[in-house]
Amino acid sequence: MMYMPKKKNEKKPEVGFGEKTQEGYKYKTRINFKEDLASQITRLIQEKKAKDELGRYVEQIRRISSRSKNKEKNLKYYKAIGEILSFLENNNFKNIKPYSVFRRLVDEVPDMLPRLDTKRIQDHLMMMYRIGTLDKKVLNRATWEQWYEIAKFKNVIQDKSILKKVIEVCGTISGGPDLREKIKEILRSN
Repeated sequence: MMYMPKKKNEKKPEVGFGEKTQEGYKYKTRINFKEDLASQITRLIQEKKAKDELGRYVEQIRRISSRSKNKEKNLKYYKAIGEILSFLENNNFKNIKPYSVFRRLVDEVPDMLPRLDTKRIQDHLMMMYRIGTLDKKVLNRATWEQWYEIAKFKNVIQDKSILKKVIEVCGTISGGPDLREKIKEILRSN
C-alpha cells in the first residue's frame, strides 16, 4: 500500500519503508496504473536510496547495542543511538516516515531494547532521536523518566527557551502525568 500525500497540493508525498523478508527486501512502493508513473518511480527510487543508506546506520546501531550491557533507562545509551538517528534529517530520508524507519530498525537490531514490544521500541526510538541532539549538560539535568515525558513533545525539544522552563520544573516534578500537564501548561503560555 502506498502512502499518499495528506493534501492534494503537497509536492513531496511521504514514503514508507518496506520490510525484510526471507527472500530479501520487499518494497513498500507499488505501481498503480491510475496514478502518475513518474511520481511513483520517484518514490521507488527514494525508497531504494534510503534503504541502501540505512544499512550503514544499522551497523553503527548494532555495534553500540552489542557493546552496551545496560540498555534499560540509560540516558547515555539513548543519546548514543539518538546521535546516529540524526540521519533522519538527511536528504534521502526527508519524505520517509520516521516510524517506518524505526520498524525496520527493530527488525534489523532486535536486541536494541529486548524487553519491549515493537510499538514501545518505536516510541523509545523517537525519544532517542529527539534527545540525540541535546548537549550532555542539558541531558543530565533531568532523569530518564522525565526525558521520556519531555520527548513526547517535539516542540519542547526544538525550542531552547521552552526546554529551559521545562527542565526548571523537573526539579519539583518527578515525571508522569504531573509533568505532562506542566509541559502542556508551559506550551500554552508561550
